[in-house]
Amino acid sequence: MKDVKLLPLIATVFLISWIGVIPSLMQAHGYEVGTFLRLLDKLMILGPLLGASLVVFYNQGKAGVSSLFRRLLIFKANQIPILIAVLSPILFAYGGSYLGHVFSKTAWPVSYDFLSILSNGLIIMLGYLIVNTEEIAWRGVVFDKLLDKYGFFKACLILAPIWWLFHMPLFLFPGGHPAGYGLDIFTLIVLGQTFILGWIYIKTKRSLVYVHLHHQLNNGFAEAFPIFPIFIGGNMLPVWMFSGMILLFASLLIFWDRKSLK
Repeated sequence: MKDVKLLPLIATVFLISWIGVIPSLMQAHGYEVGTFLRLLDKLMILGPLLGASLVVFYNQGKAGVSSLFRRLLIFKANQIPILIAVLSPILFAYGGSYLGHVFSKTAWPVSYDFLSILSNGLIIMLGYLIVNTEEIAWRGVVFDKLLDKYGFFKACLILAPIWWLFHMPLFLFPGGHPAGYGLDIFTLIVLGQTFILGWIYIKTKRSLVYVHLHHQLNNGFAEAFPIFPIFIGGNMLPVWMFSGMILLFASLLIFWDRKSLK
């Protein structure tokens, strides 16, 4: 990704994705949305894929795009990064929801039994796995290039606010984020996940498979467990615990492996 210009790529991804948010925002604020605008809705989730592909193709041609997507086929990696990529999202979701209900002294919702959580988590995750293409752009190109130039820590600190800003249209809905939490919680999640995903990326030889899988497992099981306030009567403690666990794990992971990170 040496020849790829980051500012045009970031701007292109933002533009495509933010255009895709317009129909949903208009509907949420009471405006009528025509057929054409409703079609644009798909751009919201395809923005990173389209934006990254267009800019990489412009800078590096077919060879650059092919090289980028081949990293979705890098499966060979050490067991520990793979286990962290797969298991930690489920542990974050379980731990956050369990501790949140314990400390808020609220009962675990009876509808959230083992089978429903497992099936919903896998179904939601698989849906995201197909359509959510963020890692193609953010880890596959932006972090990859920042990593070579600045090293791990600076690359994460530069990427975090960019990735944070990318999601800001979600907080323009009436009442804020549709899941019911605010920018403070979201900031903790983004900061923690930036370092976790960055660590997984370099430890799996810059594979896009495992960061993509981790990201979508996190999305899927966060929705499947009783975490988000919108689903559990406005209880904020589970999502606070969830975000805190992500940030704490990121801190411990980086401290534990600090000697190998540059």
